[in-house]
Amino acid sequence: MKVVILATEPSGDFLGSELMKIFNKKNISIEGVGGELMRRQGLKSWISINKFNAIGIYEVMIRIFKFIKLLKNIEKKIRKSNPDILFTIDSPSFSYRIVSRLQDLRKNTQFIHYVAPTVWAWKSYRAKIFAKIYDKIFTLFDFEPQYFLKHGLDAKFVGHPIFFQKMKSLKRKKIILFFPGSRTVEIKNNMKKLREIILTCSLNVKGFKIYILTLKQHVKLIEKLVDNQRIKIVSDLKVKHNLMRESHLAVAASGSVTLELIKYETPTIVFYETHWLTKKLIKLLVKVKFASIINIIHKKMIIPEFLFEDFNTRNVIKEINKWLNDEDLRSQQVRIFREFSKKMLNKNVNPSELIIKHLKI
Repeated sequence: MKVVILATEPSGDFLGSELMKIFNKKNISIEGVGGELMRRQGLKSWISINKFNAIGIYEVMIRIFKFIKLLKNIEKKIRKSNPDILFTIDSPSFSYRIVSRLQDLRKNTQFIHYVAPTVWAWKSYRAKIFAKIYDKIFTLFDFEPQYFLKHGLDAKFVGHPIFFQKMKSLKRKKIILFFPGSRTVEIKNNMKKLREIILTCSLNVKGFKIYILTLKQHVKLIEKLVDNQRIKIVSDLKVKHNLMRESHLAVAASGSVTLELIKYETPTIVFYETHWLTKKLIKLLVKVKFASIINIIHKKMIIPEFLFEDFNTRNVIKEINKWLNDEDLRSQQVRIFREFSKKMLNKNVNPSELIIKHLKI
């Protein structure tokens, strides 16, 4: 059996690597696109994951010809591989475009998607599109299958593998973590404001160590933007996870990292910035009030969010001070994180194992 997995962003790389651990046990041949974690499991990625570093409508538009070239290149490689299963992970805009171009392969190839597009927040029409071009979809959240089942797509809730990993809790230390984002464009957008917040924290928040957590390829960029020896920039995966488990507070760009922080029960504040055109379109089209999934599900602010105009030094520093000093506030958030984590698995089974079981491999 031959499998192609396409994971074009860091969060997808993690999910792909967990899948590969199971596929590798069955000696199944894997090709495709992935990052460092998938490479550790033996993937020789066709294209560097760094090529897919744009996020947001405007950011993609100005790189459209590069993405079309990437799309055609990957399509060519998939056709040459002629896989039994094609897995696309997250990145819905890229995923459905590549799969749409390969529909003539469906006689011999199963098309599977992992991580449902957020049709409940915006672009609800995607549920119907995915139902037409995919054979199965596996979701992270238990409320998502309904949006696809009604269009005839086989949809299964499997959960997120990070919540299956058992880790010892570490003693909390006086550490504040900052997460500027996972893509180059995203980091540049966020750091315009975040730089001042980090530097203000380093001067005014006494007794705390400050770390910026990022990927290896972004270390030099962040070092240029934050030239301060008191602020440590960390990219080593094991060190990052240990810091998340023992830190007092995390200040993170909205995204999949918030799920990791929930898993580690680390009190968290979220921020986000983007290009003004993307911002206007988001405000016009998005149907939900919040950015963080836990806030969306609870329909209230569990994790404080500072988005767009609200994301500024005064607001975020004030909130940081509040969360550093209010133990009741922190305990309440952690309690909800713990409850949320219990719902992130289907019958406490490894999501990757569930996927393989549903595929009858």
